[in-house]
Amino acid sequence: MPLSPLQLDILQELINIGVGRAAGMLNQMVNTHIQLQVPVLKVVSTAELAAMHAGRANTLFSVVQLQFSGGFAGISALVFPPESASKLVSVVLGKEGMGCDEAMRCGTLQEVGNIVLNGVMGSIANILKEPLHFAPPDFVEADITDIIGRQSSMILVACTQFSIKDHLIEGEVLIIFSLSSFDALLAAIDSLAGTA
Repeated sequence: MPLSPLQLDILQELINIGVGRAAGMLNQMVNTHIQLQVPVLKVVSTAELAAMHAGRANTLFSVVQLQFSGGFAGISALVFPPESASKLVSVVLGKEGMGCDEAMRCGTLQEVGNIVLNGVMGSIANILKEPLHFAPPDFVEADITDIIGRQSSMILVACTQFSIKDHLIEGEVLIIFSLSSFDALLAAIDSLAGTA
């Protein structure tokens, strides 16, 4: 179902607000300037996202997942290609990142993912006045099909760029909604815009 330009604009703004909030928290955590940008926001089906990544099939991504429920339900995920995940860990940890073990690497990515995903989902929940409940974040390494699942869903794809100390790190924020939850999201957006 195509979104209206107004719905897409509101979604982009909600995600930008959340990403801005997350950037502020990350700046405090690592005591360095981190800029987060979301230059592109797309709404795609499960099949369309799988097709977008078809050329990279069998690539394991580093993923932080956060399940949410309430006014709408689904999974938000911060997805990094392996090289971006490694670069992010070394920049966040600085000298400590040299030769860090797997547990430290996972813990760092999980913490960054938790901050970004809570920032984004918290902004959506607060502005749309839809209370959400979050499960603790999970860190996994998985290919795209395992991340998005096989059932029919609508997915918000926010291509995210982290700029840290002259490093550009690419990742994606995926918000995976069941079809009924996606309808509830659009209804809340229409209500906010006064078009319901």
